[in-house]
Formats: sequence, C-alpha cells, structure tokens
Amino acid sequence: MLAQPQIFPCPNCNEIINDSVKECRYCSAPVDPEVARIAAALQSKVNQACSDASYLRIAAAAMFVFLGLSFVPFLPTYWGFIVTFVIVILGFIRWQVKFGELQTGDPDYVRARHQKNTALLLWLVAIPVGFIVRPLLGGVIAKLLSG
Repeated sequence: MLAQPQIFPCPNCNEIINDSVKECRYCSAPVDPEVARIAAALQSKVNQACSDASYLRIAAAAMFVFLGLSFVPFLPTYWGFIVTFVIVILGFIRWQVKFGELQTGDPDYVRARHQKNTALLLWLVAIPVGFIVRPLLGGVIAKLLSG
C-alpha cells in the first residue's frame, strides 16, 4: 500500500507542494526529501492545530447558547452548559499541550492560537455568568413564576 503524499510550503517560494516531488512546480527549486518529510510533518500538525482550535471556539460559542437557553423556564439546557464548559477547558488544555510549542510562521497557526485564546476568554467569562449570575436570576425567575 502506497503512502499518500503530504503537503508543505516550499522553502523557497512558500507555495504548497507535496513531499513526493523532486523540485517545486512553482519556482523549480530542488526539494530535499528529508526536509520535505520534516516540513510535511510540521504542516500536518499545524493543520490539526487549526482544526482543533476551530472546534474549540465553536464549543465555547455553543456553551453560551446552552447558557442562554437555560434562562428559559422549563427548558433543561443548563446541563448542556455544564458539559460544554468542561469540554472547552479540557480542549484548551489538550490544545496547549499538543500544539502550544509549535515553531512555525504559518499565518493559519497564528489564527488558531487566536481562536484557542478566544475560547479561553469565553470560558473565563462563563464562570461568573454561568455559576453566579444564572443561578441568582434562575431563583428570581422561579419566584416570579410561582407567584
């Protein structure tokens, strides 16, 4: 079974090429197979970091959707908030451990770090809103509904 070619930016022109070529098709620079293998492995990690950071930011947004819906009486979505709250912090820690030390100038990696940090900021905001404000307002809403 043949291994699929991996992609990486050409060291000379920065265009994306695959590691099976002998020279860049854009600038005709020679491609060292060992350098190509290392660059392709780094690019693969950067791509995974971008994907994971995107999912993390989406989970942080979903956490606030669940939190907002939990203010609606008789709608049991507070557990959704709790679950996504835990998922976000565990995802943040996992991302930081797995991808936090990558050394790359890839602009997508910079955006991924920003998305990861945005998710952390949303998580930090969720602490007082979800665990102090929401229970207080929930009690007030319950008293208003009961009478």
